[in-house]
Amino acid sequence: MLSSGTTNIDSVTRFGDYIEQAKKDGLYNVTISEHGNIYEWYHKKQAIEAAGFKYIHAVEAYITENPDEKVRDNYHCLLFARNYEGFKELNRLISASYNRATVKCYGDKEQFYYTPRILFDELINTSDNIIISTACMAGILCKGNNDIKKRFLQFIIDNKERCFLEVQHHQCSSQGEYNKYLAKIAKKYDLQLLACTDTHSLNEKHKKGRSILQKSKNVFFDNEEEWDLTYKTYDELVDAFKKQGVLTEEEYMSAIRNTNKLVDMVEEFTLDTNTKYPAIYDNPLETYKSKINDAYKSHKYLKDRYSKKEYKAVIDNELSVYEKTKSIDFMLLQTFMREWERENNIECGYGRGSVSGSEIAYTLGITQMDSMKFGLNFFRFMNPDRVTNADIDTDYSSEDREKVKYFLLHDHMNLPQIQSAEIITFNTIAMKGAIKDVCRALEIPISEAQAISNAVVLDDNKKWVIDDEWRNKYPEVFEYVDIIVGTVVSVGTHPSGVLVSDKNLFEEIGLCSLSTSNYPVSMLNMKELDALMYVKLDILGLDNIGIINETCKMLGIERLTPDNTDLEDEDVWKSIRDDTTMIFQWESESAQAYLKKFMSDETIAKAKEINDNFSYIKWFSFGNGLIRPGCASFRDDIASGNHIVTGFKELDEFLVATFGRVVMQEDIMQFLVKFCGYSDAESDTVRRGIAKKYGTEKFIDEIHDRFLDYSHKTYGISIELLEEIFPPIKQGILDATYYAFSWNHSDSYSCIGYICGYLRYYHPVEFITAALNTFQDKEEKTVAITEYAKKNNVEIKPIKFRFSQAKYSCNGEEIYKGIASIKFLNAQIADELYELGKNKYDNFLDLLLAMRNISINSKQLSILIKLDFFSEFGEINTLLKQYELFGNIYGKKQFKADKLEELEIPVHIIMEHAKKQTDKLFKDFDSMELLKAIVEEYQYPKTSIVDKIKYQQEFYGYIQLTMPTIGEQYAYVQTINGIRKKTVSLYRLKTGEIEVVRIRQKQFDESPINVGDIIKTIESSQEKKWGKDKETGEFYQKDEYETILKKWSFAR
Repeated sequence: MLSSGTTNIDSVTRFGDYIEQAKKDGLYNVTISEHGNIYEWYHKKQAIEAAGFKYIHAVEAYITENPDEKVRDNYHCLLFARNYEGFKELNRLISASYNRATVKCYGDKEQFYYTPRILFDELINTSDNIIISTACMAGILCKGNNDIKKRFLQFIIDNKERCFLEVQHHQCSSQGEYNKYLAKIAKKYDLQLLACTDTHSLNEKHKKGRSILQKSKNVFFDNEEEWDLTYKTYDELVDAFKKQGVLTEEEYMSAIRNTNKLVDMVEEFTLDTNTKYPAIYDNPLETYKSKINDAYKSHKYLKDRYSKKEYKAVIDNELSVYEKTKSIDFMLLQTFMREWERENNIECGYGRGSVSGSEIAYTLGITQMDSMKFGLNFFRFMNPDRVTNADIDTDYSSEDREKVKYFLLHDHMNLPQIQSAEIITFNTIAMKGAIKDVCRALEIPISEAQAISNAVVLDDNKKWVIDDEWRNKYPEVFEYVDIIVGTVVSVGTHPSGVLVSDKNLFEEIGLCSLSTSNYPVSMLNMKELDALMYVKLDILGLDNIGIINETCKMLGIERLTPDNTDLEDEDVWKSIRDDTTMIFQWESESAQAYLKKFMSDETIAKAKEINDNFSYIKWFSFGNGLIRPGCASFRDDIASGNHIVTGFKELDEFLVATFGRVVMQEDIMQFLVKFCGYSDAESDTVRRGIAKKYGTEKFIDEIHDRFLDYSHKTYGISIELLEEIFPPIKQGILDATYYAFSWNHSDSYSCIGYICGYLRYYHPVEFITAALNTFQDKEEKTVAITEYAKKNNVEIKPIKFRFSQAKYSCNGEEIYKGIASIKFLNAQIADELYELGKNKYDNFLDLLLAMRNISINSKQLSILIKLDFFSEFGEINTLLKQYELFGNIYGKKQFKADKLEELEIPVHIIMEHAKKQTDKLFKDFDSMELLKAIVEEYQYPKTSIVDKIKYQQEFYGYIQLTMPTIGEQYAYVQTINGIRKKTVSLYRLKTGEIEVVRIRQKQFDESPINVGDIIKTIESSQEKKWGKDKETGEFYQKDEYETILKKWSFAR
């Protein structure tokens, strides 16, 4: 089905299905070629060789005679790699075939035109390492012009030992005639016939599934009804040729035997699966040591924190591991990136993932997490026994992320040896989509298809499933749904991964191009690249890093980091506990609720009481782990201050920071080392096994036995007590399979959250401004930030002419909303209006005249007027009317008398200004003076409060307007949701606060309200919420309360 990445819905059969069937049928070999691509060739190689077959690297290529002419000749031709050199040659040919005007994968010539195309001259100049077959009836010898046919035939004759004439078994006259022709020239020139099947479906069922999907997607291939595109066994192929009745038995049997001959011509090859870290420096070890030494000398904090002896011991240990794992080139690559980033004023995140455990990474500026200071685990990052690549993910602001990707993908790090590419992904059909596709093809009503689709749910293993009741009701639908699910329908690129190498990627793995990317894209996916040990850099976006960076820039201070920020400020911690708005990883309602309990004064007091080394940031980091799925069974106990004491002194001291639980990944590792006798490397192996869910049951009995044996011998603890202690530890390890968090990762991310809180507490205006700019396209976030600002008396002023710019801006005390954040507006208009604001205008008409020279359109200008942007020139309705009159009158040369009333032009005013008049026509007047006279005379009704609120709700996405003199009971109805019980969001007009209330259906029906109504709330009560037990299905009352609105009236 990977041909669907080149053509449209070419197959629904996975290559593994063909391999499995071929093995069952006892075939000599199986070769799989795709149309125009070699996608996932490594996975195919693995699967084919695992089945006992020989892997043959092949492609059904498209050939063009003249790439300079936009002609879709696109002749088919099969290419097979004879050996490893042929493998690389074929990859070069395919990579070049994807060259577009904007993207070059190999060479400089543009070749892609609707499909990837190899040049005919390239084809006939292939080396003996490429075996060639003439392919199907779309090949050169069938559909080419006489000249190219002649040239290709001569090439085949000259290279007859590696070229084959391909015959196929289809029961149609055109194939029969073509087979006759091929047999004739084979006999005349002593050429070899080759039997191929042009297989697109595993069997008749898959063929029908393919047809159904094509029908659903409106995809049609001409004359396919004459072609047999299903897989064939040896006997079936013999019978098909016999039935075709065109070739003699000797001819078709020879063609079939030649498939084995071709297989025997191919040499097997093995691939290099060693690490492939790009080499940037000639002497990596010496360079690495030198960079570490230089960084230590100039570091602002290291020498004050640690003695040289203490620091050197850690560095020497890490360095030995980097040497053993041959990872020094990788660390130099990361160092090079950080050096370039600093030169270009790019500030990445403090650290992400396990790399924070490396003190060398901190020293070199790869992270800003001092591993020694935070007590992080190096072996979680770099295990000397590891057989996989080192991996470092990095977070950037959105703007910086694009700069870094450009540096990697466009500039290739400004290093001649570096090649890079985006990483391919395959977009497949999920179950809901498959149901709708099949139902569409089977002409099942849309409403019925939607009902079936709605029944699909995600199970505990994160797989989409549907109850058997639906399968039994719609057996035909699901017969094909199960085939279609997972079908590749298009290709894309990994959102953050960048392949970086000093190898020739165009020949080592193959490259392609996509219309959606400006850079080459790998033919192999991420898992394949990992297996072959290529380096993938994850360039990730994290908005909170951008907020921190921008806030510090506005303040004119050094960027705050875990090094230069007081991480134990209790005032900041209390503010975070009380409100987690804009606090990274804690903004959800459930996380906010948990943090209030987890960081309550009582729980913090308990934590301080039992832990002399209590640290707020480590406690916060611990909480970050507790809200993960792996801690669901005991997180509330911990938040309530429940500390487990086992009586095993050393173990209790080890777990004091986590209230006696084994929670974090590194805790599991250190538990194994300290109390079970594992080595650091062994502990990481167990940790990885648990994380991948394949090792928990395998390791748990061994952990139990080693815990009892080692702790009994080392600490003198009785076997009975150890047996009593082990069950909760075992449960913690088992729970870790549901995603246990890492201290290395959690500490760095908790520092991001805390520093957001620190800036929010001490510099709220600048921080909120930065946050609003960062999230200006995310309405829900903007609403939450705006609400936080209101609660904390930070005024966000509405947009205003002469003051507002493209982004939100502040002056240290107040914030002006940015124009570009408003629906339908943009930065260019904002900049143009800001420039106009530097001029003087006597009235709004003068400004309207000036705005004719900028890019603003009528819709955008109307929005700005409705949002009171031009308030200095008058009231909203007045300005809307002036704009309407301006559009109708300005620049006009004459008016018909019978149109004056419609245009709202008073007769006496036009008579005063028109120099030429008749009974039917007024002309020769200054339209601008006419306009000014009209607007001076008119009085317009003021804009209602309701209209102003609606304008703000529609274009801001939230409401800013308040009415301090109105009663507290009055509210604007923002949203209404729910069926039996309505959930209503009310905007309190006096205070600007949002209140969510519930209304019972009976009361709602008696006095229905609508979004946009202004109501006066008269009676309400606080009642406990109801919940439903997932296991029993019974309803119960929670310990949470909600407001029930019982009585209201409508404001007039």
